[in-house]
Amino acid sequence: MKVAVAQVQGSADREANRRQVEALVQQAAQQGADLVVLPEMSVLEFFPRKPHVHSFYALAEPIPGPTSEWFSKLARSRAVHIVYNHYERSPENLFFDTSVVIDRTGTPRGRQRMMHLGEEPGYNEKFYYTPGWDTYRVFELEGWRFGVAICYDRQFPEVFRSFVAQGAQLVLIPTAVAGGGPFGEVYELEMRAAAITHGVYIAMANRAGLEEPLTFLGRSMMIDPLGKVMTALDARGGQVAVAEISQDRVFEARTLLPFLRDRRPETYGEVTRIPGQP
Repeated sequence: MKVAVAQVQGSADREANRRQVEALVQQAAQQGADLVVLPEMSVLEFFPRKPHVHSFYALAEPIPGPTSEWFSKLARSRAVHIVYNHYERSPENLFFDTSVVIDRTGTPRGRQRMMHLGEEPGYNEKFYYTPGWDTYRVFELEGWRFGVAICYDRQFPEVFRSFVAQGAQLVLIPTAVAGGGPFGEVYELEMRAAAITHGVYIAMANRAGLEEPLTFLGRSMMIDPLGKVMTALDARGGQVAVAEISQDRVFEARTLLPFLRDRRPETYGEVTRIPGQP
């Protein structure tokens, strides 16, 4: 299977964002991609960079809704699977950072909500989002099992382990990482390490360009299960990178570095305990 990561430079103009995404999906399809991964808030500005703006709640949509229907038509017209990210409003009027998996026939296969919320300058997530409470889902397309770790979720090894315990061979990461600071400094390193320790491919799609006060890092990339960067983009928006993944490579990595074989889950009880609670 060929996987594409699409690097979007977003703005407050939703229609312009859609045109950019449509062009990137078309490019990926022309390069033979079977699956296209889009970054966080795929067709929206990255509004959490601005603190406490109540009008941004109006950007949220139900799923299914207008944006999911638009992506279903796009997937069907280009005959590619798409994983996009959007601002979801639930029937209970809760708001989530949510990724949706749509197959090449335009059929939604399910969604994953962001589970871990950060809070720091430029990332005012706890004001805008509710943390997901559903499980870490694993999806299947064309014989590949994969999970979706949204932005900050990628920092938690328990998320990767949850996916791998369910048979995942691939983890998709829609993100919005700005340059500078600790997250920018370890951006590539931590994902190469995660690929190695979990024996998975990683497809990370990042935003690019200036959305004040943030300048997004770009550098969307594909990493193989032995930590090799297969392809990586530079800092510019409006690009795609495509790489072919192989289940033989997953087998090779897990044989050479048999961390999953040698796990001792019966000894890890403390991992699920909350410090300070009985």
